[in-house]
Amino acid sequence: MSVIDEIKQRLDIVEFLSAYVHLQKSGRTYKALCPFHTEKTPSFIVFPETQTWRCFGACSTGGDIFSFIMRRENLGFREALELLAEKAGIELRPLDSAEIELKGEKDRLRAINLEAAQLYHRLLMSSSQGEAARRYLERRGVVRETMVAFQLGYAPDDWHVAEEHLKRAHFAPEDILKAGLTTKGESGAVYDRFRGRIIFPIRDIQGHVVGFGGRVLDDSLPKYLNTSQTPLFDKGSVLYGIDLAHRSIRDSGTAIIVEGYMDVIIPHQCGVTNLVACMGTALTEEHLRILKRMTRQLILALDPDVAGMRAVERGVETAQKNLDRKVVPVLTAKGLVRYEEQLNAEIRILVLPEGLDPDELILRDRPRWDQLLAGALPVVEYFTNVVLRETDLATARGKREAVSRLLPVIAAIDSAVARTHYLQRLAQHVRIDERELLPEVERLRGAPDRAAASAKPAATSTSQARSASLGPEERCLALLLDRPALFAEALEMAELTAEAFQDERNRQVFEALRSYAPKMAQWSLGEFALGLDTELRAHVESLQQTLRAGPPLTPEAAHEDLMKCSIRLRRDYLSRLIHDLRFVLQDAQEQGAQERVREVNAMMEQLTRERYESDRRSYAATLLGRKKAREDSASGNGT
Repeated sequence: MSVIDEIKQRLDIVEFLSAYVHLQKSGRTYKALCPFHTEKTPSFIVFPETQTWRCFGACSTGGDIFSFIMRRENLGFREALELLAEKAGIELRPLDSAEIELKGEKDRLRAINLEAAQLYHRLLMSSSQGEAARRYLERRGVVRETMVAFQLGYAPDDWHVAEEHLKRAHFAPEDILKAGLTTKGESGAVYDRFRGRIIFPIRDIQGHVVGFGGRVLDDSLPKYLNTSQTPLFDKGSVLYGIDLAHRSIRDSGTAIIVEGYMDVIIPHQCGVTNLVACMGTALTEEHLRILKRMTRQLILALDPDVAGMRAVERGVETAQKNLDRKVVPVLTAKGLVRYEEQLNAEIRILVLPEGLDPDELILRDRPRWDQLLAGALPVVEYFTNVVLRETDLATARGKREAVSRLLPVIAAIDSAVARTHYLQRLAQHVRIDERELLPEVERLRGAPDRAAASAKPAATSTSQARSASLGPEERCLALLLDRPALFAEALEMAELTAEAFQDERNRQVFEALRSYAPKMAQWSLGEFALGLDTELRAHVESLQQTLRAGPPLTPEAAHEDLMKCSIRLRRDYLSRLIHDLRFVLQDAQEQGAQERVREVNAMMEQLTRERYESDRRSYAATLLGRKKAREDSASGNGT
């Protein structure tokens, strides 16, 4: 019996869930108000016979004791396993040396951050040094109770205040440096990272301090400074205020995403508590992964540039600080639409009055904020309005620009009804028959490939026989799970990466396989699945079952199938990058930025070469290609 099964056997789901919800017996089941959304009529049902639960209301989700505690407490699978094992009185296997070391390091860094947060808070609230910072916060409308609730602080304009305090608290200098509280200059001297700044402790969803943000009181630069990357802190995956907002987000069914610290603090003070901030960074998929555990309705109250909406046609941007100048995808309107489909979510845009941030608007005119919130537009609706407003539809060029910017967004919509609605609207505005736009939409959605596949004779190969039940991403993962010995070859030959997978579940399974790669020689699907959360584990099981339901594969056929679909994923990924870069090129040309034009052209040429190489590898992976390679080799050797 696995440890998961043993936990389920020892912990009765009705008894366990009774600590979280008020269950009432109803025949052979129990019912309650769903703890994951607000409702007046019970729609949360627990089934004692199967030890499962399901919400038949707005959540429309369910699962077992593991999925409940993971969602209720926002835990990863491993954390849920540890919590439930402890409650069941089951001892888990000991952590290995690397896990123990990492856990110990994170515990030390959390302790350092907590001590630093307490120091900064005392300096703000009760020291003469913090008086100017207190006055600044008061001018911004922050009351003393709010300063305490958010544990706001002040770092004096001194080079060693935090460093010396933490040393006196018996923390090692190397750990203080690793936590990001100190920094090392070119001369090797170590000094405080935060000096002369208001301090905003940044917490994870469990309330642990993972980093800090600091704001100057004058006009010096940088205006804001965050903790650098640490084992605890990654700016692209933390949301300021999530520790105080997560219950309100779940209860209200909506998460409002803003930009800065004050945009969270003032609204919370005024009773708007379902806000979090992405701290001036672009909204990332990791941010959305955190929020999807709590709600399926997101409202972006961001400057359009921050949300990525004004740069939708660019699709990708250059990582300026990367020496290799790697092209990386950003979350654009098209990306938001795709993520909306994947999450089964609704993402809306709140248009702020010009020149007003959320904190200023709520302080000045709360009814206006509520009105704008109620009128937030769906992503596609908002972006359509923006494009139609910014283009001159009386000219051929304006119509061409509107079509080129909007079609990729419309094509990203999975719902045929919604896609047709927005296509008809665009056709009406540019005064063209929608049937003339449809082929381009289908091309962007990859329909020609699907049409070509459906036109081929049925059952010509085992991979075609399975294509109706498994898409390229799912087939690739199913084969990797079934033939893990081929994983290294897929990475090398196809240059397969997580970015090639558009479905978030598939991407996470692939990342888990990559992490497991060092142990591939002792592959155990059960052990691998143990490291996944409930949703991913079910996804893996489904992939395996679907693959095994098809005709059996010979080793050679499995190898060819895996290589071909891996290379196809890589090629499709490159095609998406090239397609999006065309919009970057168009933007640079219109702005007359010649250096940027040359730069983008060079990137497109490099990606085109890589795509050509993928085409060559795709042919080489086929039986015919391998046969030709053997014949060429034999001919070259004179045999």
